[in-house]
Amino acid sequence: MSLQIIHTRAQIGIDSPAIAVETHLQAGTPGFILVGLPESALRESRVRVKSAIQNSGLPYPQHRVVVNLAPADLAKEGTRYDLSIAIGILAASGVIPSDRLGAFEFLGELGLYGEVRGVRGVLCAALAARRTGRTIVVPRESMDSFCRNRTDVIGVTHLREAVDVMRGRMPAAREAGCHAGVQPETTPPSSVFANIIGQEGAKRALTVAAAGAHHLLFIGPPGAGKTLLAKSLPELLPALSEHDAVEVASIHSAAGIEPPAQHQPPLRAPHHSASAAAMVGGGPMARPGEISLSHRGVLFLDEMPHYGAAVLDHLREPLQEGEIRISRARLAVRYPAAFQLVAAMNPCPAGRSCKAVTCVCSPQDRIRYQRRISGPLLDRIDLHVRVNELPASVLAASKRGTSADELRTRVATARRCQINRQGVLNSALDPARSREVAQLSAEASALLVAAVERQHLSARSFDKMVNVARTVADLGESDQIHAPHMAEALSWRAINWEQGGY
Repeated sequence: MSLQIIHTRAQIGIDSPAIAVETHLQAGTPGFILVGLPESALRESRVRVKSAIQNSGLPYPQHRVVVNLAPADLAKEGTRYDLSIAIGILAASGVIPSDRLGAFEFLGELGLYGEVRGVRGVLCAALAARRTGRTIVVPRESMDSFCRNRTDVIGVTHLREAVDVMRGRMPAAREAGCHAGVQPETTPPSSVFANIIGQEGAKRALTVAAAGAHHLLFIGPPGAGKTLLAKSLPELLPALSEHDAVEVASIHSAAGIEPPAQHQPPLRAPHHSASAAAMVGGGPMARPGEISLSHRGVLFLDEMPHYGAAVLDHLREPLQEGEIRISRARLAVRYPAAFQLVAAMNPCPAGRSCKAVTCVCSPQDRIRYQRRISGPLLDRIDLHVRVNELPASVLAASKRGTSADELRTRVATARRCQINRQGVLNSALDPARSREVAQLSAEASALLVAAVERQHLSARSFDKMVNVARTVADLGESDQIHAPHMAEALSWRAINWEQGGY
């Protein structure tokens, strides 16, 4: 009996290693043997594949079917191999020609009636297949805008369509490389920034954070606008480059969720009940968590002190390194996690007026509440911004805020300046390089030294203040950091946490 090799892809992190599906029909009692370290859902594929072939009107061989997934030492999980196994059986039994198999890869789950269902990691597999020069056949429902615009990705909805591809006929729904009935999203997102009334100081801090990709913490009473401010940050960020947009879409594809609209920075806002595994990633095959899904975008933590202490402490490494490493018994996965953290919190547990003169909480209660956020994590957040209650007269005016368009242009200009000068944004500068590009004036340097000694700032905070001041100067199109730039940067480190945040 003939032996056929079908190409497919596993999913480990955002990588898609090649898998060879070796199919052999042997003489003897009919049966199905699957080897190659399959887990339970994959072992059940013999039932799905046999029913799909028979219900598609195709002959199932009356032989012993042996399928090996190579390499055998790599654990295989999920239902992504169904389509490739079915194609291998059909090719081995002579139902479809085998001369073109080497130019294709197959990925997808099969239903009992032959329908091809979606799987995660389609974009990751498509990018890997492209590097080998092969065309990949995938479930049409799993194709995002990046896949739909590629000629080397073919979407199918049924096993018969995949068989037709091997017989030289393209699916009827494949029109101009697009998913039938679906067009790339072109509607601009609704503006949150324009709905923010007042809070000009917080908006300024938000602009500086956007320009330098600095981490930001808003602290203030309920209803002051902290959440609106935080959720409006993506509106100030420039559109993602093609490389970054593909990287973001790959991470979402690996997680099996819909990516953000093409070239838009993602915004993730997990609930405070999220576990450490949900935040950093986890599970048997180490799927991406919220911090990786926020890559090149914003991770928003509302009511930050209510998150578990272990969950918050897991943020410290990726905030510093820009990536997360997850180790399991059989694999180690690296996910990019260059996200911008934006958090919001009340200064006290009561969350009423939250003013120093009227708050019902004792200083000890406030300190205990705020210490749910560890000092090392606070030290990694560049801007600590107080958001005060708005006067009733301002609220009564009901005047809408300014549009984000002008600020987005200024942010984009400042970012280009940083990339041209040092190759990275200011928040990513290492200490040595930061001091090299800072160009501090004598007055700015003296102001920084005095503030560090007065507020007992760490060496990390020293470097962060230099980087924030550099961003303020870039927004002002100044080559040198002057005293006003440094004073503005230091104003966002003026909260006295040891005295209850007042």
